[in-house]
Amino acid sequence: MPCYNSEKYIEKSLLSLKGQSFQDFELVAVNDSSTDGTLACLEAFAKELGSERVHIVTVENGGQSRARNIGLDAAAGKYIVFLDSDDFVDVDYLQVLVGAAEEHDSEMVLTGQHKVDVNGNTIANICYPVDQHPEYVQRQLNPHGKLYRRDFLDRHHIRFAEGKLYEDNPFNLMAMFLCRNQVIMPYNGHYQVIHMGSTMTRAMDPKKVPYEAIEEAVSYTLSHRDIITDEAVFEFVVLSFMTYFIFQANRKHIYASGRIKGRKSSPALMKEICRYTQRLIPRYFPRYYKNPHVGIFKHRYLTLQQRAGVWFFTVLLRTHTLWIFTRLFYLVSD
Repeated sequence: MPCYNSEKYIEKSLLSLKGQSFQDFELVAVNDSSTDGTLACLEAFAKELGSERVHIVTVENGGQSRARNIGLDAAAGKYIVFLDSDDFVDVDYLQVLVGAAEEHDSEMVLTGQHKVDVNGNTIANICYPVDQHPEYVQRQLNPHGKLYRRDFLDRHHIRFAEGKLYEDNPFNLMAMFLCRNQVIMPYNGHYQVIHMGSTMTRAMDPKKVPYEAIEEAVSYTLSHRDIITDEAVFEFVVLSFMTYFIFQANRKHIYASGRIKGRKSSPALMKEICRYTQRLIPRYFPRYYKNPHVGIFKHRYLTLQQRAGVWFFTVLLRTHTLWIFTRLFYLVSD
């Protein structure tokens, strides 16, 4: 649990851990030099549950991804679950995830999540409806609702890109497609709280785009074709992510309320991202336009916007018009 100035929210997060039906867990809380009462809340929780179960690591402020890496390195358990200090989980959350991992000897378990506001009102429900669509191809690249085997992450040196935004995307690109016996479940037990101070509502900083981390994740994963779970789905997920990254993530955030200023990027940044994408995709996926999952009439359980968006993205790439269209798209939509 990375913790930074979350005094307003952390008590609910800690209470959701205290009430878990599965109690054989340790909490590694990384206090990222908080200046409010966050540390006091953690110390009170450690006193209540015992210092052998709650480990508080205070470090010089270095951001969420660095705090997660420090917590990951300090963890001693068999499995890893990430929980932000402003989020909370259902009472059976750990039991469901650990139970699935143990039953299937899995190195990673994927479940959905709820996105809620500070009052608990639902903004969006994200799930994996594999009970209805066993071939479900969409993948959420954040760490919410997921469990990882610690030795698996260590073996492949999977860590978060420090000092970057969207650092969890390359992390999960590697984890999802290199893990053994992956379990995907139609279960939502994680509640991600979206508020004014959360990372998801901040403007994009050009210096924090994780170019190197994304390419390293793609390159490393493809270099392990002997264990990759599904290369076609991996390619599709990369295409989907870059489509979202260019046409959604840098505008007003999809989950932000009307009171939050739009997440707009400069033409120079968008041009840079488009050039990066135009180089990245053909280099690592030379036949991306032949991907069996791309198409307006494929996987109808996905929204039309998703299906059409990824398909049109591949057309723009192949005709080398990605930046031209993106520029026009931003001029019109802004």
